[in-house]
Amino acid sequence: MDMCKVRKIHLLAINGLMWTAIGTKISITGIVNYLQAPAGKLWWMIPLSVLIFAGFYMMFTGIVRKYAERIHSLPGPKEPVYKTFSLKGYLIIAFMITLGITLKYIPCIPQPFFAWFYLGLGPGLLSAGIRFLIRWLKSMKTGL
Repeated sequence: MDMCKVRKIHLLAINGLMWTAIGTKISITGIVNYLQAPAGKLWWMIPLSVLIFAGFYMMFTGIVRKYAERIHSLPGPKEPVYKTFSLKGYLIIAFMITLGITLKYIPCIPQPFFAWFYLGLGPGLLSAGIRFLIRWLKSMKTGL
């Protein structure tokens, strides 16, 4: 069973890569939707993206700190990857994925929504991934 475990320090890297990949994908989706939006709507979509990013940046800052502390407090030198998140964390992730998929299939949501919202959410997720990777690099130097 030890084969399914990784050093705690690498859980930070796994989180960083996961959040960075998801943030990149959502950012690209936002950019594609921006490019498809009518030019006259861009003036109000860009400030909305900045506001959404600021909100998610602040929220994800706390999440990165909380889950990095969780990883550091795990008892063994090696832990299963699934222990990175709490049950509550997994429920929030499931809810967010379900919400994202559901929104794509609601016909009354205008396409520009996906541009400004995703271009705020994506970079917020990306920044969280980068912060996990920075914590991982710092932990590599100190040996966690």
